[in-house]
Amino acid sequence: MRRAPFLCIVAVPLLFILLSPLVAQEVLNPKIPTPQSVIGHEIGERFTHFYLAEQYYKALAAASDRVQLVKYGETYEGRALYLLFISSPENLKRLEKIRENIVALSDPRKTDAATAESLMKTTPPVCWLSYNVHGNESSSAEAALMVAYRLAAGNDVDTKFIIENTVAVIDPLVNPDGRERYVNFYEETEGKMPSTDLNAAEHHEDWPGGRVNHYLFDLNRDWAWQTQRETQARIKMYRQWNPQVHVDYHEMGTDSSYYFPPNALPINENISPQVVKWLKIFGKENAAAFDAHGWQYFTHEDFDLFYPAYGDSWPAFNGAIGMTYEQAGGGAAGLDVKRRDETFLSLKDRVAHHVGSSFSTLLTTARNREALLRDYYQGKKEAIDVGLHGPVRAYLIPPGPDNERIAELVNLLLSQGIEVSRTTREFTMDGVHDYFASPAAQKKFPAGTFIVPVAQPLGRLVRALLEPEATIPVKFFYDITAWSMPLAFGTEAFYTDQNTSTPVEAVSPISFSGGGVEKRAQTAYLFEWETNSAARLLAQLLKSDIKTSVALKPFTLQGHRFERGTIVVPVDRNKPNLHDQVATYAKQFHVTVYAEDTMLSESGIDLGSNFVRSIRKPKIAVLTGSPVSPTEFGAIWNLFDNRYGIDFTALKIDQLRSADIHDYTVIILPDDQGTGRGYSRAIDRNTVDKLKNWMREGGTLIGIKGGAVFATEKRSGISSVTYKYVLKRDEEARLQEEKAQAAPTTAGAPR
Repeated sequence: MRRAPFLCIVAVPLLFILLSPLVAQEVLNPKIPTPQSVIGHEIGERFTHFYLAEQYYKALAAASDRVQLVKYGETYEGRALYLLFISSPENLKRLEKIRENIVALSDPRKTDAATAESLMKTTPPVCWLSYNVHGNESSSAEAALMVAYRLAAGNDVDTKFIIENTVAVIDPLVNPDGRERYVNFYEETEGKMPSTDLNAAEHHEDWPGGRVNHYLFDLNRDWAWQTQRETQARIKMYRQWNPQVHVDYHEMGTDSSYYFPPNALPINENISPQVVKWLKIFGKENAAAFDAHGWQYFTHEDFDLFYPAYGDSWPAFNGAIGMTYEQAGGGAAGLDVKRRDETFLSLKDRVAHHVGSSFSTLLTTARNREALLRDYYQGKKEAIDVGLHGPVRAYLIPPGPDNERIAELVNLLLSQGIEVSRTTREFTMDGVHDYFASPAAQKKFPAGTFIVPVAQPLGRLVRALLEPEATIPVKFFYDITAWSMPLAFGTEAFYTDQNTSTPVEAVSPISFSGGGVEKRAQTAYLFEWETNSAARLLAQLLKSDIKTSVALKPFTLQGHRFERGTIVVPVDRNKPNLHDQVATYAKQFHVTVYAEDTMLSESGIDLGSNFVRSIRKPKIAVLTGSPVSPTEFGAIWNLFDNRYGIDFTALKIDQLRSADIHDYTVIILPDDQGTGRGYSRAIDRNTVDKLKNWMREGGTLIGIKGGAVFATEKRSGISSVTYKYVLKRDEEARLQEEKAQAAPTTAGAPR
């Protein structure tokens, strides 16, 4: 395999190559539009709005036979999500064949070693670069414009070598909604010239900031969970292309430098040795490129490779060389900022560094074309072997009381490419472990039990997502420590060290058609309160002004025992079209509804009992705005909007003092970072008294984390509840909070 001289990439300053109008025609093709010619300003001079970037990528694809632009989704606010496929014209003509070859290399069970070696000689690897997943880490979207232009227009040796030996997949703006929030804030705040004073308003974003998407979710932690539309669309495309290299571009505190792997510890033990090896190789090549410029950087600090839902770790569990690159800057940097050491950090500086690492990564991928494909294939083969001979052979999920929740978990696994089967008959297995450290035992499983074998190409991802507890080799580290999906979904699950031999059938995505009501009731409709679907059904009934009640004690009707919590929909208190509404909603939400012709139970309370209490249609307010945690508010917002269809009012904290809260039945205080101190500063004594009076009149106050702490006797006196809190931890939280307020995002920031 021919090798390009590495230092060509930095022989001429990158910004000069990309932006100077004096570059010779043989270096940059003049027929390819520059970013400036479309967006109207030089890269780094100001922030580029989404619509301008969109116009440029369309113009680039129209002008270049090296570029294909594909829309792969849409954000909640209606902005398009794009991928640019950039390679040589010859590669683009056979792009689907390249994709099919990569798919073949992804499954050694179907592609033998000899065939794989043949494919490796003719197939370029896929290098996927994702920019601006956090909207206020804004330099990477600007860098994406420059990288795409250089790849489309460059006639230099390095660029030609890259496009001949790789398929570059560029996601130029992963989080358009968050970025637009940040860009709009900055333009509304900046003066005629950017202020370099870190105290200036333009360096302090308004709540909720641009980091998060429309529903205020951190998309960098959503890869495995796919709660957001952007993630769902991205994973679907990722699975089609199975890249060998994936880089997620970020920014950190203004006083830092630049980070690229090797990672800090811990590295999840389920990540393959091939990936760990290549992290070091890419790190050395990036270091060489940065050293040639005299740019500062660091490795193996701060950023681990442990939690499986990041933009570096999830691809790594899929067999890619998954990497996070972090540039100093973030939302506090703006267009230019003065750092503590009296140096200045400009947007142009930040863009140049991301462009440099992008081309170093692309060139390293191209130089190691066959080796990367070989290790990718070998990693899949070893994942299968570990599943066949390792300590865990399969995970088992039996049917339970909420099979729709189980199906949601199974569908989530399937959406990530994980193979799941279902047993066709009852069976018994030895060597079965539960998720609570009980000794291995023999266990009988019913027909319909889902089996997730570890012996599959994504076996490493299977173990990372489903194991009850990850092995943590260090005491303190960067971020999330626990995530086991069966525990998160509240489903019963087991794992076994034995191979399964019971007959199974492959599972495709599960869609529900069950639920409903069989006949028209004379007295009442009943449904049990055991599933998430029951909550969705109740929410819809209340929204439709259907009168409902809840049984506070159990009872038996027609031989069926109904536990307390059963929802009762009386016929006589509702409109004549009740049956049609109940039947429609029961079918929509897949809930079995029982139609009753008598109020007289066979045992327990009767349906007209005083222990069957009416349910009020809720009017809910959720506090929002500073100091509420944006992601905590976003989780509630997403839950109500997208999962349960529950209407609520987002009530700003500074409106609470003057708002008429009399009609609200529920007020929710989301977390304020866990201490309650934020609420203590934002809510005065008069407003506390107002909340107390509202509660005396029947209002329900729900506090979550810091919201709950604020409602205690010690913080606000809203309730008589006390809490036991480790004083050292409380003091540390207070100091961190004060430090963040005094000098926001000047040091390392969350990726």
